[in-house]
Amino acid sequence: MNPTPPRLLAGVITLAWGGLTGNPTWGLFAALLLESRSWTNLRWDFNRSSYIRAWQFSILIGALIAILAWINGVKAGKLHTLFVWTPLILLPLELAQRYGKASKIPLNTFSFFARKKMDRDITEGRHTSPRMVNTGYLYIAVVILATAMASKHDIHHFIGLSLMTAACLFFYVRKNGFRPWAWSIALAISLTLGFAGQLSMFKLYHYFTGAQSAGGGHRTHTNESRTSIGKLGKLKLSPRVFWRMSVHEGNVPALLRTAVYNRYALARWTHEYIPPAGSDPMLEDDFTDDTRISAFQDRDTRTFGKDTKLDLSEKGDLSIIGEVDSHVKNNPIPLPENMLAYGDLGAEPLVSRNSLGTVRIGNPENHVINYTVWTGKEPTTEDDPVDEFDLHIPVQEKAAITRIANQLGLDREGLSTRAKINILRDFFSNEFQYNTHLKTPSVERGRRSTAVGMFLETTRAGHCEYFATATALLLREAEIPSRYCVGFSVNEQNSDREEWIMRGHHAHAWCRVWVEEENANGEVVSKWEDVDLTPSAWHEMDMLGRPDWQRKLIDWWQRVREDFLIWRTREANKTNVAIVVGTIITILLSWISWRLWHSRQRNE
Repeated sequence: MNPTPPRLLAGVITLAWGGLTGNPTWGLFAALLLESRSWTNLRWDFNRSSYIRAWQFSILIGALIAILAWINGVKAGKLHTLFVWTPLILLPLELAQRYGKASKIPLNTFSFFARKKMDRDITEGRHTSPRMVNTGYLYIAVVILATAMASKHDIHHFIGLSLMTAACLFFYVRKNGFRPWAWSIALAISLTLGFAGQLSMFKLYHYFTGAQSAGGGHRTHTNESRTSIGKLGKLKLSPRVFWRMSVHEGNVPALLRTAVYNRYALARWTHEYIPPAGSDPMLEDDFTDDTRISAFQDRDTRTFGKDTKLDLSEKGDLSIIGEVDSHVKNNPIPLPENMLAYGDLGAEPLVSRNSLGTVRIGNPENHVINYTVWTGKEPTTEDDPVDEFDLHIPVQEKAAITRIANQLGLDREGLSTRAKINILRDFFSNEFQYNTHLKTPSVERGRRSTAVGMFLETTRAGHCEYFATATALLLREAEIPSRYCVGFSVNEQNSDREEWIMRGHHAHAWCRVWVEEENANGEVVSKWEDVDLTPSAWHEMDMLGRPDWQRKLIDWWQRVREDFLIWRTREANKTNVAIVVGTIITILLSWISWRLWHSRQRNE
């Protein structure tokens, strides 16, 4: 049987790879190079060293792609996703196989140790007979696997992969006693198993990758936060740096919030709202776009406030650098509570906010973003409270919340909002402990209690999600609108760079409270304020886990990578980077082309 694939098979498969993975230009380029062998009589008499150099060149291309991907944000643990580029990485070796005069290449081309053993055998005069292999069908199999790695979960991609598989099987067996019925049945069975496996893996993936606890430093969702309330064991938080902040003017904000929620049920906070009259609740998502303002001539500046004529300092009050998830359509971004305006995100990103004050960015130009923030005296991103949501207490929590509120006297007449907050602050500071390792509590016989109820009446120990949830529900029982907030606590500073660091274990939960009080003129004014009643001991516990030298090295590399990406994507630097990279690639390809041209031969 001929080990070489038939004409056009590799080209068609490569074109399909380019179309299904969103790289049609590269697919066409590779297909033309592969199939040009059938249209020209140019050949090269490659020896064993030539194939080794082709393999080493493929390894070099793969390493460069991996480095560029890592710099551009692909995590080290997800470098396997670069397998989609394997058809281009292995292209030099496959071209050497196709345009070489030999029909097969030594199998030890792919092993450094096997080559060294063969060289030693030759030096010592022993007979060598390396196993030979044709890479044609192996390359096609790799292209199909790469296509499957990057394909979307829809029927069109599955049909495309099925046709590619069927074509390969057909051409492979037609010269070895082709039996149509047997081939059809075998193909049908394999495709059925493939489809069932794909569907099962897709469902398992979504089952195990649901919304994460926002307080744990994972990806934050704009409409839902699954807390760790009620879960036993130690709460594990990531030491990875998520955001970096530089303060240029004013005070350092104690908290940066990423998302706000208003309804609690069964250890989960969600964002609910009343859609405008006449709107489709399935299409409306409560997010409104920002307004661009002309505060500076050459800078993109935006606000959510009504006043668009703002007097902003050129440097801004603070700047924030961090990474967003490129696989998510919209990412919430951290902001201080009294954000007035923000800028320097570029013209492309779509930024919007909901009625609770969550601000999200969509369609960012790059996965690492750097933006400037200007702050004011009052928040500009939140609407007034809605009693239906901001005073709601779940039925399951009502009994315990009412008992504690009555014990503390939160229902006494004449108490101001701040007085009630101070009562709760003393209550949590004096009678509770901060703890991230929760054990099974004992429950009195005949009494049904929830996790929050046991936290308030039995264990009196928990992490920030417990304190924030209990605070919000107790204040609601006292007729004070309250919301649940997630974000980061600002308490670690890199003094060498004058930056504040937000790691996963700085992820925090607190409350937004509607505070009503009289101003100097005797007028009653109301506004949303941050209220964090988690005992301050949690900051001291965080200080115990200072980063070691390994963590510092990882932080350094992450900072270099992010700063380089921001530098590279600035308009003034894009052209210079393109010229340097283009020059290096041109010189390398020119040198390879010159060597190949002068060693060419023609088949007679």
